[in-house]
Amino acid sequence: MKRASLLSLGLAFGVVAALPAAAADKVTWTFSLYGPPRAATVTFEHLAKVAKEKSGGNFVINLKYNEQLGEAKDFLDGIKVDAFQGAFVAYSYAPAKTPLQGVLDMPFLPIADLDASAKVQDAYQAWKPVAEELSKWNAMHFMTLLLPQYEFMGTGKPPRSIEDWKGMRVRALGGLGDAMKLLGAVPTSVSAPEVYTALERGTFQAASFPFTYSFTAYKLHEVSKWYTLGMQLGVVHNSVVLSEKAWKALPDEYKKILEDAKPEAYRLQREAYAEADKKSFPLFEKRKLEVVKVTQEMRDKLIATAAKPVWDHWVAETEKKGLPGKEALELVLSLAKKHATN
Repeated sequence: MKRASLLSLGLAFGVVAALPAAAADKVTWTFSLYGPPRAATVTFEHLAKVAKEKSGGNFVINLKYNEQLGEAKDFLDGIKVDAFQGAFVAYSYAPAKTPLQGVLDMPFLPIADLDASAKVQDAYQAWKPVAEELSKWNAMHFMTLLLPQYEFMGTGKPPRSIEDWKGMRVRALGGLGDAMKLLGAVPTSVSAPEVYTALERGTFQAASFPFTYSFTAYKLHEVSKWYTLGMQLGVVHNSVVLSEKAWKALPDEYKKILEDAKPEAYRLQREAYAEADKKSFPLFEKRKLEVVKVTQEMRDKLIATAAKPVWDHWVAETEKKGLPGKEALELVLSLAKKHATN
């Protein structure tokens, strides 16, 4: 069945599913996800499991993987018309829809670890200008999809020095792509499910992904010759996004079930990444991939060349749109400092 047909079905289904319900009524939601089941999707799987168990089977969340209900870049459009009630949203796939989200995709932000990332991102999403921007799409941030720092995996000549990035075509989105451009690379935006084929065909020579789980989830190690270690480029952030209409219609007891599931979902995410690392490294070794270790000296040069200039440019461009870019960056940096040791 074509995606358009599935989206139409989703539209019809979603409108019915989001109707107000009494607390004991049966409620069915659908979440639209991109990519296959993997470490990053344990949050959705946990929410679906807990919703069903705690409601005695009355609150069911169906998970649709691999863009069954439409392309990832259109997930906010689907939320807006209530085609589905939740989605795995990567904001950089359609940056013009939510410009203020771009600050979280800036390279080399001083966010120490996954715990700090959750606190920084959840607090930023609660900021009124950001929440209002999402609300225009009938959308609300529910929780952060934690992602490890990005590294590169690729083919061809390994980038053993900063100069080796010059002229290299790379898959890098948002601010991460802007950073790579300053290093002389040629960034391109390709959604995650399309990366394997593009890398295999030589459309680009390297792809940035959360390290390590995404590389094996999308099987990039099968068509690559090397990967970086220690670059810690940043993240392309994602959220669990819900339909405001569906949330408002949800009985309070079901809202509480989802809210109470958050801490465990975050714990499961962290554990899933740790487990993925244990499985990934042996696969990398089996393929005899070269490890391109990024020294602290090299990383300092990367930050000097490609961090603050990208931040400043993003602020300037966002301010031109009449949006509080400077305030957004200052908020993220202050939140990062606040949660650096907490």
